[in-house]
Amino acid sequence: MVPMLLACSKLDPDPSIATDPGCSELVAMPASAHAITPAQVQLANALFARNGLDVSRVRYVRFLHDSVATYYAPYAPLVSDNVGVEEYVNGLPVFSQQVNYIFKAGTLSFTAGTPTRGTQRTGRPTLTAGQMRTRFFATVSEFDPSNNRLAGQCVEARLGYYNLNSSTANTAENLVLAWKVNVKGQSYPFAYFEDTNGRLIYYDNGIRTFR
Repeated sequence: MVPMLLACSKLDPDPSIATDPGCSELVAMPASAHAITPAQVQLANALFARNGLDVSRVRYVRFLHDSVATYYAPYAPLVSDNVGVEEYVNGLPVFSQQVNYIFKAGTLSFTAGTPTRGTQRTGRPTLTAGQMRTRFFATVSEFDPSNNRLAGQCVEARLGYYNLNSSTANTAENLVLAWKVNVKGQSYPFAYFEDTNGRLIYYDNGIRTFR
């Protein structure tokens, strides 16, 4: 299933952040828009059902199946499946983490990542896609001032949640309503912004330096 493009929010925008009149699309990606094949979705659903896991709040983003022959009794192959998911809360994705479920012979063996505990925060946004366009290009200008090729291009804005403690030693989950913004059709650069005030959470231009 392909992402569903919606009209920009009709809420009264926060006047403290100007609305860029350029192209901006509010993108809604339902949990059912899995990034794996239909056959893999069926296998993943069966694994989740067998192990009592809730399939209604996850979007499958990766499925790896491995079967290794054994040369000792009972000579049955060792079967493992790794299912990576994007979690959903209140119908919106949790941007800050993915969870991997590792199954051995159909039984859950290990969970990499900590599943969200959810939140009572509403999924109703304060800001709009047009305001996110303003914040995004201001951020690009700040961190990549020489990157002029992006000017005038359309941006995609996706609403979700972000755990502000995901990269800290604090294990207490702190979910806030947030936006992921990127140039349409491009993976980088992208940025996450807090919805209540447009504060930058994270920016990534895709540049990696290895020593």
